[in-house]
Amino acid sequence: MNLRRKLNYYNKYLALFVVITGLTVFQSCENNPNDIGLEFILSDTLHTKLLDSNKDSLFITSNNYKMFVNTYLSSYFMVGKYQGFESKALLRAVGIDNTHAGSTIYTAFLKFNYAKYAYKDSTGAVSFSVYPLNANYNFQTLTYDSVSSSSIGSNVLASYSGSPTDTGSIYIPFDIVTAKNWLEYAADTSYAGKNYGVAFVSNSSSNTIKAFGGYLQGSGTPNLVPQIIIVANKDNVTDTLKYSLETVTLTNTSAPGYLQDRFIVQNGISYYDILNFNISKLPPNSIINEAYLRLTLDRSNSYINSASSLTMLYSLMVDTVAKTTDGLAPLQSTLDDSITVSVRLNSFFQKWSYGTTTNYGVTIRNGYDVLNMDRFVFFGPSVQDTSKRPKLLIRYTPRRK
Repeated sequence: MNLRRKLNYYNKYLALFVVITGLTVFQSCENNPNDIGLEFILSDTLHTKLLDSNKDSLFITSNNYKMFVNTYLSSYFMVGKYQGFESKALLRAVGIDNTHAGSTIYTAFLKFNYAKYAYKDSTGAVSFSVYPLNANYNFQTLTYDSVSSSSIGSNVLASYSGSPTDTGSIYIPFDIVTAKNWLEYAADTSYAGKNYGVAFVSNSSSNTIKAFGGYLQGSGTPNLVPQIIIVANKDNVTDTLKYSLETVTLTNTSAPGYLQDRFIVQNGISYYDILNFNISKLPPNSIINEAYLRLTLDRSNSYINSASSLTMLYSLMVDTVAKTTDGLAPLQSTLDDSITVSVRLNSFFQKWSYGTTTNYGVTIRNGYDVLNMDRFVFFGPSVQDTSKRPKLLIRYTPRRK
């Protein structure tokens, strides 16, 4: 009787062990999409197949290109030079009322504040002169390549040189004739002295690019909004007039965007990247269950502000010459860890598989593209360490003939 009872306990224990072990194995397969067990189940039972760029020679190529963007929406404007990069800013007074025409101008100042962002030396010096704009531009659509050098005048209206490290206000004397012209123009748009704005243009004394609070900073930190301050007298009444300056930054670089075995995504200029995928091993008209792309960041060669986002945006290319996309909302990456971003490109690969769109690849940019100059360097398809290469996994169901 004791022996039978021991056998019953033993059998129950053995059954419980088998159940627990089975659950553990099942859970292990579920948590690891690349597990052999899951691959066996999906391939043999659900008739899906897997292509892995690191195993199946799905060649990926990378092509960096420069794309000038409008930075009006940035909360900064940037000025300076750094190792082949150069930023200049355009500013224009807004909201000037028409009641101060005929005033006598005593003094005028430009006020702006360092925004504690630099590319790349936060302790470096920035030096620039302020020139009049001779052409009327729409700051909300303006890009670097749409500004003619002849539209920036040669008369120096103000100048600055310094190494700001905090957000304290900076005041620089401004040409009082230009200040008066702006007041007159507000009352009479046919007035000869136009309010087209000014250009902050750096000189050779700059060894860094620094950001100053921009026009759209007003909703968050009003004191960082740049201003023109005019002390004017009219009808024996002296007023201190303050007007905000709308801002846009124009950045370019003569430095190459290429690093060996890397590709670059950079804000502000901007550098975009096109990734092309050779999917010749994917049977035509396959149903794409998942197209997963993973990229690894090379932090040592990147320059990323602590407040910035690693979110990358992916768009479907439709013309690699004109660099145009399909115009639809881009797909957004997720952050797997501090150096890895991933995205599901199912809809793109489905279109390529069905042949409804030519496979010109995808273009990548950062979600903060117009806000700063952060530089994201990713390991490329040919880097020696294969674990750092872009990884593409395509799980698909072949279409039955």
